[in-house]
Amino acid sequence: MPNFTEWKARIRRQAKPHPKSQPHDVYSATPLTPNTTRVIRLLPQREPTTTQIKCELFTYNLSGKQSGERHLYEAVSYVWGTGPRCHSITLNNCAFPVTENLHAALWHLRDRQLERVLWVDAVCINQDDNKEKERQIPLMRTIYAQAGRVIVWLGLPLDGHGDQALGSIRKAGGEGLTVMEDDYTSVMVLLRRDWFRRMWILQEVGVARSVVVMCGSVQIDGHAFCQGLAGMDHLLPVDLHPIIHPVVQLIRGAPYRPRYQLDSRGVFSMGELLDMYRSCRATLQHDKIYALLGLSLDGLDAPALQPDYSLPWHEVFQRATAHIFGASCTVKTWPKSHTAVITGKCLFLGQITSVDQDNNHGDGQVHVWVHCTTAAQSLGYGEHGWDWAFPPFSESVREGDIVCHLQGAARPSIVRLCQDHFTVIKTSALSAPPGEPDRQSNPSEDHLSNIALAFTIPPGSSNNSYHDEAEQSTELLTITPSYHEDPSTETKRLHDTAALLEDRFVRSLHYNGNMSPALQHLISQCSPKVPISEQLLQSVVSCPTGEPVQIMQLLFQKRGDKIPITESIVRAAAANSRLGYPILQLLFQKRRESLPVSEQVVVAAAGNTDKGCQIMSLLFEQRGRGLVISEEAVVAAAGNYWSGHQILRLFFEQRGDNLPISERVVETAAGNTRCGYETVKVLLQQRKSLQISDGVVTEAAGNPRHGHDIMRFLFARDEDLAISENVVKAAAGNGGNGYEIMLLLLEKRGKRLPISDEVVKAAQANSLYGHDIMQLLASAQSV
Repeated sequence: MPNFTEWKARIRRQAKPHPKSQPHDVYSATPLTPNTTRVIRLLPQREPTTTQIKCELFTYNLSGKQSGERHLYEAVSYVWGTGPRCHSITLNNCAFPVTENLHAALWHLRDRQLERVLWVDAVCINQDDNKEKERQIPLMRTIYAQAGRVIVWLGLPLDGHGDQALGSIRKAGGEGLTVMEDDYTSVMVLLRRDWFRRMWILQEVGVARSVVVMCGSVQIDGHAFCQGLAGMDHLLPVDLHPIIHPVVQLIRGAPYRPRYQLDSRGVFSMGELLDMYRSCRATLQHDKIYALLGLSLDGLDAPALQPDYSLPWHEVFQRATAHIFGASCTVKTWPKSHTAVITGKCLFLGQITSVDQDNNHGDGQVHVWVHCTTAAQSLGYGEHGWDWAFPPFSESVREGDIVCHLQGAARPSIVRLCQDHFTVIKTSALSAPPGEPDRQSNPSEDHLSNIALAFTIPPGSSNNSYHDEAEQSTELLTITPSYHEDPSTETKRLHDTAALLEDRFVRSLHYNGNMSPALQHLISQCSPKVPISEQLLQSVVSCPTGEPVQIMQLLFQKRGDKIPITESIVRAAAANSRLGYPILQLLFQKRRESLPVSEQVVVAAAGNTDKGCQIMSLLFEQRGRGLVISEEAVVAAAGNYWSGHQILRLFFEQRGDNLPISERVVETAAGNTRCGYETVKVLLQQRKSLQISDGVVTEAAGNPRHGHDIMRFLFARDEDLAISENVVKAAAGNGGNGYEIMLLLLEKRGKRLPISDEVVKAAQANSLYGHDIMQLLASAQSV
């Protein structure tokens, strides 16, 4: 056999265009009937100097053997190539044009002595007859599944790569040898060849029972090929994972597939197959669908999936998309567009908040945690969420992606917020959320949301991801300019998207308070057309832990003046006991004089137990004399159990004699269990003329922590302090320092202390000090 250089020189000398009439003569002599195809007999190269490839074409009955009998033909899986059919073979004594890659494959497959029976699509199917192609496509699964062997032809060695790469892969799998740098380079070049990205190869190796991989004159068993790649998987660049892993998984399964039975079906739905393989290449866009039929569970009985090359691509796309997502939704497609728009109603189930794609569970699955929505929780999907696992697929799931169940669809989908719509990441989950069948009680209309989905099947020759960053930052009308939506429908849909955001923020902030990547994605990818609700903002500014300041900063960055900062939002920030101060600083920075600071805002700040003093200082700094300090605000400060005395000092510094100090203010201060003593002192030192009412003394006598100190201070201020039955009753029932207060009262009033039956009952009900207080009362009455 001549060497590679000699062979290439000879075929180039012989290469010349051939008229298309000759292949038609060949096909007319071999007509096809149902369940038949054509195969070629590749004749041996009997003379070493013979370069012309000779074949004989004949019909083959795919159902002509008994069930389980072995078929002896071999099916070739290869890439046509982009060049013209400028090489020639002899087919039934006629010149037949083929591409350079197919010519090279046949040349290497040709034996010196024996004939080989092969099935090769470019020769066995009349490629100029679309009707014949439509009839043969349903048989493709049968052809490759029944083949005695499927030969994967990766092409000729190029610059020393290819054959060297297969040798390195064999060694890595069989001997476990470390891959050297030169070997690694050759393997990477091989794995980037077009065959691994070709759409049709998925079916060709996905149903095969025996696979051999060839590059030039070197070949390797399919199982050994997979073992070798598994040994160097950690060396593969990340961009190759979604391309190589699915193909390897299909080849690895070949030895374990049972003998093919006619009319058998695949195990995946068309939607699941597109999830895994829609980024693969196809010369004709129709084949993005038709090339997967042999692997599909849906079968060829689905009218929407019947091959029909006479239809324009956008109609094929529309039919397949409607089949995948169900009859309850509306699907629109347009000529020259690779994106379909799906509208309908859905149940938002949750948001993916963590993703493990590194096989840390050891099962080869992608594991995600789905934090469920309020609606999903009410339907029984779990209190917080669920762990979900599924096989890896072409487009990676990210934190922030949304799980939704379209009305009428068989399984939930995974979608990603993209400005004013969602884009489909995974059309249908391979497994239902845990326990879903029991939870699938029909959700009410209140649970359902209006949604618009963009579903993209990229161009057949595209090398890019179909969800690049530019597209994710683009609104729906920019992606599909021909799409038109009724304004009221759009408003409802955007409102429902806003409701999803609100639910996610409220539940997530309640859950951990942090601005996770999931929440950050929702903010970053949300169009200004989607309204930000007041409740969402309230949930952020009132969050006492985590990163509400960073969330608000990001919202301002994305929305600017369009964020509705209402009085209730400012009030919620003022009441935030941990992070209210930095949040209000940010709000003043962004809104300045327009920030609504009402009387109720001041009340909330005065009652803030942790940051109240800081916040009130900020309010005085920003509003000065214009800040309204009402009686309610002073009451709130007096009752502030952590910093009430400090806030009251600030009030007196700013307002002096104009500060409204009522009896209710002093009563509240006297009942303050944390800093009541200091608070009462501030009030009475600043307002020496204040009259101490019975209500104030009663509150002090009942204060379980500071009651004794407050009572001593009141007696020091006025020895003639009025002590009523209510005061004695409050002291008798005081479970903190009631005994000490009762001693003080007896010391100051002796037998004049009004001890009634109600006082005795209060003492008897005091579980801590009641016995001691009863003894005091008894001794006082006996004196």
